[in-house]
This record gives sequence, structure tokens and C-alpha cells, in this order.
Amino acid sequence: MNEPIVPERLRKQGKKPKSSGNKKQLGLILFTMIAIGLIAYGAYYFFMPKQESFVLNFYTYASVGTQDFLETLAVRGTIIPKRVALIEPKIAGTIEEVFVAEGQDVEEGQPLLRLYSAEAVSERNAAETELGELGAKLAQLGIDQELEMDAERVKVLDAKEQLSQAEDQLELQKILYGYGSIPRVELEKAEQNVDAAKRRIAQSERELELLTRKHEADQAALIKSIAISEEKLAKAQEKMDNFTVKADFAGRILSLKIPSNRMVTAHQDLGELADLTSQVVEVQVAPGQTERFGLGTPVDVSLGQTDYQGEVSYIAPQAKQGTDGPTVLVRVDFLDQVSHLRPNSQVTANIHLQLHRDSLFLPRGAYLTSGQQLFVYVIDGNQARKRDVQFGLLQGNSVQILRGLELGEKVIISSYDAFRHLDEIQVLPEGGHAL
Repeated sequence: MNEPIVPERLRKQGKKPKSSGNKKQLGLILFTMIAIGLIAYGAYYFFMPKQESFVLNFYTYASVGTQDFLETLAVRGTIIPKRVALIEPKIAGTIEEVFVAEGQDVEEGQPLLRLYSAEAVSERNAAETELGELGAKLAQLGIDQELEMDAERVKVLDAKEQLSQAEDQLELQKILYGYGSIPRVELEKAEQNVDAAKRRIAQSERELELLTRKHEADQAALIKSIAISEEKLAKAQEKMDNFTVKADFAGRILSLKIPSNRMVTAHQDLGELADLTSQVVEVQVAPGQTERFGLGTPVDVSLGQTDYQGEVSYIAPQAKQGTDGPTVLVRVDFLDQVSHLRPNSQVTANIHLQLHRDSLFLPRGAYLTSGQQLFVYVIDGNQARKRDVQFGLLQGNSVQILRGLELGEKVIISSYDAFRHLDEIQVLPEGGHAL
């Protein structure tokens, strides 16, 4: 019951066509996949960019070395003389003569200009006349007082003479009265004469004392007037002495501003005199940077192609708001005499901050700009490979390396413009030139 109705031979013949069809289908699939792969490979081969090869046959290289790098803060500054004085007259007047010119060096006390004031001359003449009159008056007063004193002294002498006579007369009257030759009335009269003579002496002496006091007061008042007149004359003479304006100290005439009409007022600004033997550099520094240095910190001052040594001598205790934000005034003293430097010249001050000892470095070269200071090509046999680096300080002809290189490695320092897009290039050892 379980056997199949179709004979086994027929069943086997019926299965053969189906197996053959599967094989054909599988072959077709394999052929299609191979064809697609060949097409893809051909497309990749013909259309994808091929790896570019570059051979560098002439270049300059240097080995990574070590040296000390000084970290500095570069700021712009201005040369300022420590001592500057205005050229100014002390009185008003007319400038008659100018003895100096701008840029001229002068000595202390040297005349700079001379002016004239008719008012000052008139004051002096009036003071001289007044003083002469008061002197004559004092002399005349002395003569008059001496005559008055002599008269009073004569009165005192007369009173004393009268007292002497009255006393002699009284003695005589006492004797006569004792003999009974004269009455009592005559004796009393003689006594009264003595008393009267004494009163006259006292009165004369009192008048002499009062006259002496009056003379002293008159003399004191006149002497005081003379002193005032002498003070007037001294002030007038001082004004005339100030006709000549002199240099307060040895220095250089920085500027002269003489008015066209030559009329000037007292203390008018006519120019500047500066002592160039002591000059400083004033710079403005960001408040945060002042924490990195202090008084006595060395400073390199550059003016043109010349460098000068200095040190920080002053740091302002507070910041001031400027157009570029808050800044702190820092003053730098020169260590050497710099009288030849022109005041108000602009300089660059490099304030020493920190010394980095034994830092890796490379010499400067075209690689810095062509490599955008981001990478270098390190030589390894006949190849040079691009490597990211970080540069630090620039000092003279050297550049500090912070990371990316090792001591002794050879680096191409000529231009990278022709191959900087490649990560690796071929180099010809015979084309290299060591720096």
C-alpha cells in the first residue's frame, strides 16, 4: 500500500532536469558577481586617484639641538627724561634777545633769553627814590632829635643848678636863723625854694625821658618805612634780575616757543629743557602681566638696530583705564648713560620673565611659514615623513620646540611649498645640505 505507483526508473528520470537547472542558475549568479567585481575594480583602477610620489633632490636640513630660551614680554615704550623743566619768564615783558636754539646743549645757569619790562624799571626807580628820601629823612630826624635832646638836657642841668643854689641858700638861711638874724619866714621860704628846685629837676628828667621815647618811636617808624622801601627795591631789583632767563640745570633745549610779537606774560611756557643724562623708558603693561616680574627685573631696550640694558625701577600701584583696556605704568631705568637718545623716541622693551634651560630647538627657516608652524618633515633614511609639532619661543635665529620632536632628529628646514600636501616624500641623501 505504501509503494509508489510510478516506477522507480521513471521517477529518477523526472528528477534530472530540475538538478541541471539549479546548477545553471548558480553558475549564472557566480558569473554575474565576478563580472560586477571586475567592473568595480576597473572603475576604481581608472577613476580613483593614484598615490602621488614626490622626490626631493635639493633641500636643507638641521638636527634638533638644545639651548636656553629666555621668555620675555615685548611692549612698546617711550623714552622720557627724568628731569624736565619749562622755560618760562618770571615776569611779564618783551623778549629782546634769544641766546639758544632748539637741540642745543646748555650748562646750568647759562642765559637762555633776555627780556625787558618798563614797569619793572619804573618800580625799581621809584623804590630807589623813596629809599633815598627816607634815608635823608632819617638823617634829618637824627639831627633834629639831637637838638631837642640837648635842649632838654640843658633844662635838666639848669634845674639841678637851681637846686644846688637853693640848697646852698637854705644852709645859709639856717645859719642866719640860728643867730636870730632872720625870721622864720625867710627860712621856710628857702626850704620851699629847695622843694621847687627838686620838682623842676623831676619834671625836666620826665620830659627828657618822654622826648627820648618819642624819638625812639619816630626813628622806629621811619626805620620800618625804610625796611619796607628796601623790600620794594629788592623785589624791583629781582624783577630786573629776572630779565635774563637762565637754565635751571645742565641739559638740552627740547623746544622753543617764542611768540611773533615777543610779548610774554609771567610764567608763560616758552619751551622745554631736559636733563638727558638720566632718562627712563615708560611702558604700559596689562595688569595680569605685572605679576610675572618685579622691581630690578632685567629689561632689553631696542631702538632701531641697537640694544640697551635696563631694569624695572617702578611699577604703578594701580591700573588706569585706557583705549585698549586697563594698563599699569612701568618705568625702566637704563643701566648706562644714554644722553644721545632722543626724548619721546619709541622703543621696544623686552622684560625678562623666565629662562627655559636646555630646550629643544631648530634654526629658523622657510619651513616655518610653508609648514604654517604646525608640522615638519622628519628625515628617516631615504624618506621624510610629516609630523605635527608645537613651536614655542623665537629667539634670534632659533625656534623652541615644545613637543613632536626628539633630540638629534633631522628635520627639513627648507620650503615645504611643493609637497606640504603629502604625508611622506622621497629624499635624495646626496641632495641634502646640513645647516
